[in-house]
Amino acid sequence: MAADSFDRRIIDQLRIDGRRSFGEIGRYVGLSEAAVRSRYNRLRKLGIVQVVGMPDATRLGEVEAHVSIRVRGVTVASVARQLSAHPEVKFVGAALGAYDLVLDVRCADNEHLSTFVHETVRRIRGIERLETVMVLEILEDSYLWAGFRDAVDRQN
Repeated sequence: MAADSFDRRIIDQLRIDGRRSFGEIGRYVGLSEAAVRSRYNRLRKLGIVQVVGMPDATRLGEVEAHVSIRVRGVTVASVARQLSAHPEVKFVGAALGAYDLVLDVRCADNEHLSTFVHETVRRIRGIERLETVMVLEILEDSYLWAGFRDAVDRQN
């Protein structure tokens, strides 16, 4: 079963505050606490939702970058697996367009980022082209479904 509008609203409530109780979420979305708990457990078991702490790297003094990679001569999956093995890599996504992979990378400082990109990433066989964009400041970090933004704004 795919996620329905109630599931999406539950997920949005968890995105606002992952510690919010099922009862409180139920009041916002129009379901009972038990129904929210059941849906949450189903979504978690299906791998659709995971509640975790999301740090703001720039406020922690760390460096965050987005890396786009074009792969040639090997499978995209093989490069993705190698990249995923590094703790600096927080997200790997297959892409369509000019690049085959997009990464979110978090490093301790500029030197660490430079070393990681030049001495680790560039040495992976099959990487033909790489572009790195460094994040200077996070201005917006919202993963809410557009249809629910108005309701979320009213709650905050």
